[in-house]
Amino acid sequence: MTSAVNKFIEAHERGDAALAVSIAAKDLRITMPPAPLLFEGLGVIRPLLENAFADGSSWRLLPTVANRMPTAASYLKAVGDDTHRAFKFDVLRIVNGQIAEITTLGPELFPQFGLPATLEG
Repeated sequence: MTSAVNKFIEAHERGDAALAVSIAAKDLRITMPPAPLLFEGLGVIRPLLENAFADGSSWRLLPTVANRMPTAASYLKAVGDDTHRAFKFDVLRIVNGQIAEITTLGPELFPQFGLPATLEG
Protein backbone atom coordinates (compact mmCIF):
# COMPACT_ATOMS: atom_id res chain seq x y z
CA MET A 1 0.00 0.00 0.00
CA THR A 2 1.41 3.38 -0.95
CA SER A 3 1.92 6.27 1.40
CA ALA A 4 -0.75 8.28 -0.45
CA VAL A 5 -3.32 5.53 0.11
CA ASN A 6 -2.44 5.27 3.80
CA LYS A 7 -2.77 9.04 4.18
CA PHE A 8 -6.06 9.01 2.24
CA ILE A 9 -7.43 6.47 4.71
CA GLU A 10 -6.02 8.37 7.70
CA ALA A 11 -7.48 11.68 6.47
CA HIS A 12 -10.96 10.19 6.17
CA GLU A 13 -10.85 8.36 9.48
CA ARG A 14 -9.64 11.50 11.28
CA GLY A 15 -11.99 13.78 9.35
CA ASP A 16 -8.96 15.84 8.35
CA ALA A 17 -9.63 17.82 5.17
CA ALA A 18 -6.21 19.52 5.33
CA LEU A 19 -4.45 16.14 5.26
CA ALA A 20 -6.65 14.97 2.38
CA VAL A 21 -5.79 18.10 0.39
CA SER A 22 -2.06 17.74 1.16
CA ILE A 23 -1.85 14.45 -0.75
CA ALA A 24 -3.95 15.58 -3.71
CA ALA A 25 -2.72 16.98 -6.99
CA LYS A 26 -3.79 20.59 -7.61
CA ASP A 27 -5.80 19.44 -10.62
CA LEU A 28 -7.44 16.52 -8.79
CA ARG A 29 -10.41 15.12 -10.69
CA ILE A 30 -13.30 13.25 -9.04
CA THR A 31 -16.01 11.40 -10.96
CA MET A 32 -18.90 9.33 -9.65
CA PRO A 33 -20.22 7.08 -12.42
CA PRO A 34 -22.91 6.48 -13.40
CA ALA A 35 -23.92 9.90 -12.03
CA PRO A 36 -22.84 12.70 -14.38
CA LEU A 37 -20.86 14.41 -11.59
CA LEU A 38 -17.41 15.87 -12.15
CA PHE A 39 -15.35 17.85 -9.66
CA GLU A 40 -12.02 19.33 -10.76
CA GLY A 41 -9.32 21.20 -8.88
CA LEU A 42 -8.65 21.71 -5.20
CA GLY A 43 -10.53 25.02 -5.18
CA VAL A 44 -13.73 23.09 -5.85
CA ILE A 45 -12.90 19.93 -3.91
CA ARG A 46 -11.52 21.44 -0.67
CA PRO A 47 -14.91 22.88 0.44
CA LEU A 48 -16.63 19.58 -0.39
CA LEU A 49 -14.19 17.72 1.87
CA GLU A 50 -14.54 20.27 4.65
CA ASN A 51 -18.34 19.94 4.55
CA ALA A 52 -18.23 16.15 4.39
CA PHE A 53 -15.99 15.92 7.45
CA ALA A 54 -17.78 18.62 9.48
CA ASP A 55 -21.11 16.87 10.01
CA GLY A 56 -19.90 14.62 12.86
CA SER A 57 -20.10 11.35 10.95
CA SER A 58 -17.45 8.70 11.46
CA TRP A 59 -15.55 6.94 8.65
CA ARG A 60 -13.69 3.63 8.53
CA LEU A 61 -11.86 2.65 5.36
CA LEU A 62 -10.37 -0.63 4.22
CA PRO A 63 -7.67 -0.77 1.54
CA THR A 64 -8.35 -2.97 -1.46
CA VAL A 65 -7.68 -3.02 -5.21
CA ALA A 66 -10.00 -2.51 -8.19
CA ASN A 67 -8.81 -2.84 -11.80
CA ARG A 68 -5.25 -3.12 -10.43
CA MET A 69 -5.57 0.34 -8.86
CA PRO A 70 -5.42 1.17 -5.16
CA THR A 71 -8.91 1.53 -3.77
CA ALA A 72 -10.44 2.45 -0.42
CA ALA A 73 -13.70 0.80 0.65
CA SER A 74 -15.46 3.37 2.82
CA TYR A 75 -17.90 2.73 5.63
CA LEU A 76 -19.88 5.61 7.09
CA LYS A 77 -21.40 5.83 10.55
CA ALA A 78 -23.86 8.70 10.27
CA VAL A 79 -24.71 10.88 13.24
CA GLY A 80 -27.26 9.02 15.35
CA ASP A 81 -26.35 5.60 13.92
CA ASP A 82 -24.36 2.99 15.83
CA THR A 83 -22.94 1.09 12.85
CA HIS A 84 -20.48 1.80 10.06
CA ARG A 85 -22.32 0.94 6.84
CA ALA A 86 -20.90 0.30 3.35
CA PHE A 87 -20.95 3.66 1.60
CA LYS A 88 -18.56 3.90 -1.37
CA PHE A 89 -15.42 2.77 -3.16
CA ASP A 90 -12.79 5.33 -4.09
CA VAL A 91 -10.54 4.04 -6.88
CA LEU A 92 -7.36 6.13 -6.79
CA ARG A 93 -4.99 7.07 -9.60
CA ILE A 94 -1.73 8.13 -8.02
CA VAL A 95 0.88 10.10 -9.93
CA ASN A 96 4.22 11.07 -8.39
CA GLY A 97 2.94 10.27 -4.90
CA GLN A 98 -0.17 12.44 -5.20
CA ILE A 99 -3.76 11.47 -5.80
CA ALA A 100 -4.51 12.71 -9.31
CA GLU A 101 -7.94 11.17 -9.82
CA ILE A 102 -10.66 9.48 -7.79
CA THR A 103 -13.44 7.43 -9.31
CA THR A 104 -16.15 6.91 -6.70
CA LEU A 105 -18.43 3.91 -7.03
CA GLY A 106 -21.43 2.86 -4.95
CA PRO A 107 -21.71 0.31 -2.14
CA GLU A 108 -23.47 -2.28 -4.31
CA LEU A 109 -19.98 -3.56 -5.21
CA PHE A 110 -19.00 -4.55 -1.65
CA PRO A 111 -20.23 -8.18 -1.98
CA GLN A 112 -18.20 -8.68 -5.18
CA PHE A 113 -15.09 -7.68 -3.23
CA GLY A 114 -15.94 -10.04 -0.37
CA LEU A 115 -16.53 -7.10 1.97
CA PRO A 116 -19.25 -6.98 4.62
CA ALA A 117 -22.15 -4.53 4.49
CA THR A 118 -21.31 -3.26 7.97
CA LEU A 119 -18.30 -3.05 10.28
CA GLU A 120 -18.46 -3.63 14.00
CA GLY A 121 -16.61 -1.53 16.55
